[in-house]
Amino acid sequence: MTLGAIPLAIETINNDPNLLPGRKLQFVAADIGNPGNDGLTALAIRRMTEMRDNNSTIAFIGPDGQCAAEALVAAAWNLPMITHKCSETKLSEMPQTYFTFARTLPPSSKISKSVMALLEKFGWNKVIIIVGRRNEWIQIKDAIKDSARDKNIDVTDVIHLDDYIPAQVETINKIARKTYQRTRVYLFIGEHIALVDFVKALHGLKVLGNGDYMIISIDDFIFDPENNAQEYTSRNYLDPYMHTIKKDDEIQAFRSVLKVTASHPRNPDFKQLFPIHAYHAYDAIMIYAKALTEALRDGFDPRNGTNIMERIRNRPYHSVLGFDVFIDSNGDAEGNYTVVSMLPFHGKRSEASASDETTAYVMQPVGYFQYNSSSNSPNDLPIFQYFNLSRPIDWLGSGPPIPEPPCGFVGEKCVQVATPDWRSFVICTVSGVVLIVAIGLVSRHYRYEHKLACLLWKVDIREVIITNFPDSINDPPSSALTVSSDIPVTRDPIGDLGLKRVYTRTGSYKGNLVAIKAISHKNVDLTRNVRKELKEMTEIRHENIVSFIGASVEYGGVFILTAYCARGSLEDVLQNPDFKLDTIFIASLVADLIKGMIFLHDSEIVSHGNLKSSNCLVDSRWVLQITDFGLHELKASSHEARMKMQCSKRLLWKAPELLRNHNPPLRGTQKGDVFSFGIILYEIIGRKGPWGDLLYTMSPKEIVEKVAHPEWFFYKFFRPPISQLDCKDYIIRCMQDCWHESPDMRPDFKSIRGRLKEMEAGLKPNIFDNIMIMMEKYTYNLEGLVQERTDQLVEEKKKTEALLHRVLPKSVVESLKRGEPVKAESFDSVTIYFSDIVGFTSLSAVSTPLQVVGLLNELYTLFDSILENYDAYKVETIGDAYMVASGLPIRNGDHHAAEIASLALHLLSEIRNFHIRHRPGETLKLRIGIHSGPCVAGVVGLKMPRYCLFGDTVNTASRMESSGQALRIHISAATKELLDRLGGYIIEERGMTPIRGKGEMMTYWL
Repeated sequence: MTLGAIPLAIETINNDPNLLPGRKLQFVAADIGNPGNDGLTALAIRRMTEMRDNNSTIAFIGPDGQCAAEALVAAAWNLPMITHKCSETKLSEMPQTYFTFARTLPPSSKISKSVMALLEKFGWNKVIIIVGRRNEWIQIKDAIKDSARDKNIDVTDVIHLDDYIPAQVETINKIARKTYQRTRVYLFIGEHIALVDFVKALHGLKVLGNGDYMIISIDDFIFDPENNAQEYTSRNYLDPYMHTIKKDDEIQAFRSVLKVTASHPRNPDFKQLFPIHAYHAYDAIMIYAKALTEALRDGFDPRNGTNIMERIRNRPYHSVLGFDVFIDSNGDAEGNYTVVSMLPFHGKRSEASASDETTAYVMQPVGYFQYNSSSNSPNDLPIFQYFNLSRPIDWLGSGPPIPEPPCGFVGEKCVQVATPDWRSFVICTVSGVVLIVAIGLVSRHYRYEHKLACLLWKVDIREVIITNFPDSINDPPSSALTVSSDIPVTRDPIGDLGLKRVYTRTGSYKGNLVAIKAISHKNVDLTRNVRKELKEMTEIRHENIVSFIGASVEYGGVFILTAYCARGSLEDVLQNPDFKLDTIFIASLVADLIKGMIFLHDSEIVSHGNLKSSNCLVDSRWVLQITDFGLHELKASSHEARMKMQCSKRLLWKAPELLRNHNPPLRGTQKGDVFSFGIILYEIIGRKGPWGDLLYTMSPKEIVEKVAHPEWFFYKFFRPPISQLDCKDYIIRCMQDCWHESPDMRPDFKSIRGRLKEMEAGLKPNIFDNIMIMMEKYTYNLEGLVQERTDQLVEEKKKTEALLHRVLPKSVVESLKRGEPVKAESFDSVTIYFSDIVGFTSLSAVSTPLQVVGLLNELYTLFDSILENYDAYKVETIGDAYMVASGLPIRNGDHHAAEIASLALHLLSEIRNFHIRHRPGETLKLRIGIHSGPCVAGVVGLKMPRYCLFGDTVNTASRMESSGQALRIHISAATKELLDRLGGYIIEERGMTPIRGKGEMMTYWL
């Protein structure tokens, strides 16, 4: 019945136009026998290999029972495996090893989170656990203890209960007598019959009548609300023990029991899928199909199991069971659980009831557990919620019991002490606190006013040496600061469209190069608000914010000094065709802009208000920095003059709601900044100005009017054209959301950062900084030559790095590039592979040298292509000998043995299909030897450096090869021990084998 769910899921997926559009999903089934039979692991792996090689399988659903070895093989192939019936705990404990694994069957320990949520809900912070001996019960107990430690819940005692039969009722009675004065809350993990006897034992001690105690039973039985409630009660608790519970007060005692149990399926359309594992199989295929759809949409390889798993883990999915399930970072489904309690029964009595007493109360679901979808932390607990607030838990007392008596279990918390004068103490304490707070507030206010009065921002303009003052449009640019500067301008490539590049004057202040912006105020009134703004600017410091140096408010004008950004504005960079911006460069600029705006919005500045590409500067390190924010009071009058002079040109980045406002706020709004960011993002991607080709057909004034009042021109809204943008869809969607007509619907910058995170893939600092500095030293007439030389330099650099990577490991190459000496390094455990071709000397004797070279080239090209799929490093090839090592130069724990073993099996498989071009009738016979142990590695030589391995491990691995046999893999005992520990490999004993230089050694065939 479980297998029947798979074609149903496949049919659903193939009929859904939103899933895998243009593609169809197919499945192939393989029966490997009884799950749990350890001898079938090899068969399962063999079936997986056949599926992968013969059926182009790209994912595995299953297997049942044990699946660790199969999941490890899937991880080695980087193919996803989603199981619906495997509960091995080691896969949850090693998510980095089984990184392509997930499961829709919650491990038994997952119920512990719901139990902890129930304890936290009612403040039960002291419990005793009674647990049976079954493995799954022990796992639940261990998980509860770990969670209790994190949540400060005291597990007073853990009592283990052997396999229980009714004849052992005295054992239960002893446990009840031993513990009832040490806790009020029990966690019971065991047989139903033992639970019934335990409740009766507590009832016999006369402690359950007032509702002071609570027993929480953890049950793997799925509660079915459609079954008759009395029948469920009878089946689970009373039958066949009804004859032992005949008094109404004993039935009432069970009101002190809460059962936490797996939730029953709530989807009426899929009842044919019983048993429960059918639901999990259906879910496994559906979540895989959704993840595969996302991966294909984003352009990823459907065989990339790592990418598929990123779209499954840490995400919720809606189960066919009818409720939402969350898959955590380990790939485990959290599960969905229900709380069941005794409630008054008002329906028709069942004939299954044995007596009138048993029909007064029946077991019914009262609550469930809901996970918070915004939380991805593995330690977060679900939230307990009632199914029906009008039908909560029917407490025996006035409410939930408290975890211990107010005075403790033996009165230790109620020791009588002399009563102090609490009134005087409280008055003195409150007075002291008020006095301290008042002193703190006064001191803080004094320090703040002192900072305002100190004028730390003040600069004497006479100390500034002007180094560049462009008074003609023919002067070369030194830096682009802002389009609001009162400096002569030059035309940009767009020409008559009215967009101008404006250059600022620069100067030297205290030995530092600064940019100087003049504000034409003749008389400056340093009000408190102005001084407050200047103080805020002085305190703003961030790598993506232009540093404010100070201001001069004397000598007939106001001058603002900021840090000098050598590469000009973002607008200059985008409009200069000589600047080639690749995706990494663009991602760096966008990321810098977002980080700067997040900081600005979180600071006292609150918002920018004038964000545009000319107010985004680029320093000598190609770091984007934001400028022209703040100081709104100081700029107020000059703003009005400039708005009249170049209104339309300045407003191309403004949000529509601000354009419609006749008196917009000086500092703008945060949502207005988001709109401006969307225009800048469009400008960066398209490199045709803030409105693209529209600037060639419309004036800035027309564009601004259509944005502010689209209804006048019969538009719903008016935005830049996006049809010709060459970028991914997620960037366009983010851009359009930033342009939303309603400010409340626009994302904030933190949300934008998350949505554009994919742009930063592969982002690195200092992008060709030296090359760009060289380009600036030449005149525009020599730019073509500089670009040509730059391209040659980059190409030679790539060739050099590629050559280094062919002969040395990547980590060694990086050290050499940084100029660091490469020291010899000792490795505690590595695995070394040697192989050669049996009969190669005879083959060479009957072949020409060119034929031998061609043969080895084809063979080692094949070997190298296979090696790329494993965490291993090719050390060298000498003639027909091939040497590979794993575990160095990057350590990988004990997995080096598995990497080399799998590589050897792969090579041995491929050599059987290898054909010798010049001798068609002959095949090559590969002889392989493997050994594991410590070794030392280092770079030897300067002119022809080689990465060499030294130590007895190398010699022994070579001897394992030379003493082996053709088409067999000869391994040492050290390697066998590692492979046995990892599991998944079939090893045969060869026996004691004479090894040259070693004597006799126990060796094995892999």
